Amino acid sequence: MEPHPLYQKILREHHLFAALNDAQITQLIEESQLVNLEKGAYVFRQGDPCNSFGFVISGSVKIYRLTPDGQEKVFEVIGDRNIFAEAMMFMGTGAYVATAQTVLPTQLLLLSNVTYTRLLRENTETAMALLAALSVRMHQRLNEIEILSLKNATHRVIRYILAQALRACSKCSTPSFELPMAKRLVAGHLSIQPETFSRIIHHLSDEGIIKVDGRLICILNRDRLENYE
Repeated sequence: MEPHPLYQKILREHHLFAALNDAQITQLIEESQLVNLEKGAYVFRQGDPCNSFGFVISGSVKIYRLTPDGQEKVFEVIGDRNIFAEAMMFMGTGAYVATAQTVLPTQLLLLSNVTYTRLLRENTETAMALLAALSVRMHQRLNEIEILSLKNATHRVIRYILAQALRACSKCSTPSFELPMAKRLVAGHLSIQPETFSRIIHHLSDEGIIKVDGRLICILNRDRLENYE
């Protein structure tokens, strides 16, 4: 595609592309595809040939796999100016190991795996930035596995609420935040049923620990929430 200055700018702002020179950025964009998708459209499905990874310009994309009983296990929801499926280019399977589907109307760039890996060999700083990003993802997944293995559903929800509150306002006595995705997607991310997630949220609200207004959550009693049994 034509290397429009807007796309050069927004890619340059992402740490995985910041070290590329102008010629390399131009080459990456020229060999990429600009895609506009409606809500619910598939970017790719599990098992499709893995030829590219995505950069979200605007909108939102969920990455998930289906469990044997047909339930969605959501790994991540990717928002504006973030990438997804970059790790899959190094897995050697030749196919996507998960499905990517839009949560909102979304515009994104599909960046060529072949082009990007060639640029990695040419640019050490970019290679190190990618390695750092993949390491962070690995530690996040290990933490999620620990939570899923050691905590019951209520504690998973509480840990999630506390983590989101900390991200929103670490020093607020009564922090408020908006769930970054629909409640059913949060439930899938935590490997619990949407009904279970709603029941836990309502229970914490009834006990005066949190206040819920749609997707907005306010922690009223952090101590009780942190020490909830």
